[in-house]
Amino acid sequence: MATPDQSTFSGLRDYSLLLIQLDTGIRPKEALSLLPNDINLQSLEVYVRAENAKTRIARTLPISTITDKSIQKLINVRPADWGDNIPVFCTCEGNKMSGNGWYKRASKYGQEQGVAFYPYQLRHTFALEYLRNGGNSFALQKTMGHADLNMTKKYVSLADRDIKDQHKIASPVDNLIRNSSRCRSLS
Repeated sequence: MATPDQSTFSGLRDYSLLLIQLDTGIRPKEALSLLPNDINLQSLEVYVRAENAKTRIARTLPISTITDKSIQKLINVRPADWGDNIPVFCTCEGNKMSGNGWYKRASKYGQEQGVAFYPYQLRHTFALEYLRNGGNSFALQKTMGHADLNMTKKYVSLADRDIKDQHKIASPVDNLIRNSSRCRSLS
């Protein structure tokens, strides 16, 4: 998150785009289509219009105050003559940013950190962390815009693996037996 240079428009845009994807699980293409009027900073919500949603069903996504502040800062540095028809996450010239362009930029940030990285990973990370932190799978389905629970179940099964891994580490029985200092004879 520290890689984009927030002192530049493109760096602030990229940082805000990373935040909104990680905070909401929004698809990269949906995020790149957001217009200023799709973001309600007072109610901390982002509106994905039906025509931009993969499933063609509109949805409202809550955002954190951290994401809100970053987007507010980005909107405040936009030239006034851009108006409300220029996407929030646009190029420095006010053109719509391509998905491929965002992919290349995000990949570059990953390379600078020594990791393979692409924008869609933020969506996957959101889903897994949402479940790990106690989020409801039905709410996750609606938030991510899944038409049914089939895709959401994949994230749930991944989170179930986390539970098994954690059980191996924290099993009271395993720890009790392993840490038992006395051995008794059963006869």
